[in-house]
Amino acid sequence: MVREITEQDPLGYRIAQLSQNGSISDFYVTPNFPLSFKLNGKLYYDEFLWQVHPDTPLENGQEDYAIVLNQRRYRVSRMTTQGRQRWVLRLLPAGIPDPEDIGLPRAALKAYLEAKNGLFLVCGATGSGKSTTIASMVKHRSERRQEHVITFEDPIEYVYPEDTPSLVSQREIGTDAMDFAASLKGSLRQAPDVIIVGEIRDGETAEIALQASETGHVVIATLHTSSAAQTVQRFLKLIPSERVEAAQSTFADTLRMIMCQRLMLDEQKGRRFGIHEVLLQYDSVANIIRRGEFKKIDQELETGWKKGMCNFDRSIQNRVEEGWCPSLSATRTSGFGEQEVEEFLAKEEENHAAQLAVASQ
Repeated sequence: MVREITEQDPLGYRIAQLSQNGSISDFYVTPNFPLSFKLNGKLYYDEFLWQVHPDTPLENGQEDYAIVLNQRRYRVSRMTTQGRQRWVLRLLPAGIPDPEDIGLPRAALKAYLEAKNGLFLVCGATGSGKSTTIASMVKHRSERRQEHVITFEDPIEYVYPEDTPSLVSQREIGTDAMDFAASLKGSLRQAPDVIIVGEIRDGETAEIALQASETGHVVIATLHTSSAAQTVQRFLKLIPSERVEAAQSTFADTLRMIMCQRLMLDEQKGRRFGIHEVLLQYDSVANIIRRGEFKKIDQELETGWKKGMCNFDRSIQNRVEEGWCPSLSATRTSGFGEQEVEEFLAKEEENHAAQLAVASQ
């Protein structure tokens, strides 16, 4: 149903109209229910009500695809919830932004542009802008090199321009490639220089990504992790236990960068901006991973700022110096007020002291 809508339809017209607001990221479409959307990360309800015939057949399960409305692309995910259908439309930017427009750290971009092989992981929560970051990086490199780039996407979000010196082969899972792992493995025989993996979801994909990065390819992939240390551990946990020791050594040698990102709101500008945690490959980092001393990664991020690395705290400082002002609500790590958090922590300390007193008796 949503797959066939156009800007002439009432629903398509309203979505296209709202999409002119550059701060809207997602639309939620439910039959006979108000249209809702996210504006700077917050959910709002529109007055528009999409009415459909009650006898409209229900499609069970879920489906992912992309549509175009008024020359704008949307990533669509259809699902069934409590006996009715719902569509979630992610509004994609009108064009692929330049790295400086999204605040991409220069050290991260430099590492990617100069790489001849290796693994690059772009991480963050859903909706943190990972796809936009990767598209910006790929476009920037494609304009400066003559390479073959193969992407595996579910679905294709950004369409790369054809007038670049590089050749970009975009493959959509479910349409251009049915078996993700087999297609990814097959890509190694298709003379790629750069391989883009939409998301590493299982051990087989992780191992193929390692193999590709080890055999002279640049591999970019995403994980839903929130920090560099967590990313390393999550990646290695995907590998079967009998092969994890060898994979850990390969991962230490082939990893070129982990970049985790978050979006924060500047209420004065009415826009969100990105902050980043960047871990780059140096001997000290490789040794930490090889020895499994993952807790030392955070320390490496703090002391490695002269090498281009940074943690989220330093990234926020850099963005403030650039003129951004994160809202106080955006810097909180929970939905509780500061006094509530302090009271909770004080209570936890009292409980902990009481437990220690009992244990010492």
